[in-house]
Amino acid sequence: MLDPVIAVHLDRAEACWAAALTLTTEDDLDCASGCADWSNRELVNHLVGGGARYAMLLRQEPPAEVEATRGLDHLGEDPLAAFWELEREFRTAAAAVDLSVPVSHRIGALPGDQLVRMRILELALHAADLSRGTGYAWPIDDALAEFMADELGDLIVALGDTGGYRPPRFGPQAGESAAERVLRISGR
Repeated sequence: MLDPVIAVHLDRAEACWAAALTLTTEDDLDCASGCADWSNRELVNHLVGGGARYAMLLRQEPPAEVEATRGLDHLGEDPLAAFWELEREFRTAAAAVDLSVPVSHRIGALPGDQLVRMRILELALHAADLSRGTGYAWPIDDALAEFMADELGDLIVALGDTGGYRPPRFGPQAGESAAERVLRISGR
């Protein structure tokens, strides 16, 4: 069962991603994203498919089957509808399993509750990547940014490049917002 504080921030991260995706046009999908060598379409497909992969991990499905989903097109005719469908699958799995049980993520075994925290990071930070790729402002709210910086910043650093994060860009800056701190900590 999801911790109530985590559930609220997962809601916020989902809303952040959905807002960024809603602003994305069909023409934007073939442009470069703010994430490494991915187009916006590849980024969106990765994030949307992540809902399915994380649900499969929580249900203890075989790692080979989880990895096989990476090559699939998860977007269909409506990427936002596809996102919500697979995100509901993830949320259903998160509510039904013991989140203290380790899952076989490709970076190693980790508790299910850490996987949920990683989903919060993935949703919000890939919303930043998509926003960079479309030219719109990152639609993160202050409460989510503060939670990520204060409660998940150490997880970002611990995951490092194994989790897809670059080293922090530089040390803390005077007057930086929580959103700026999150981007700095994640190397964005």
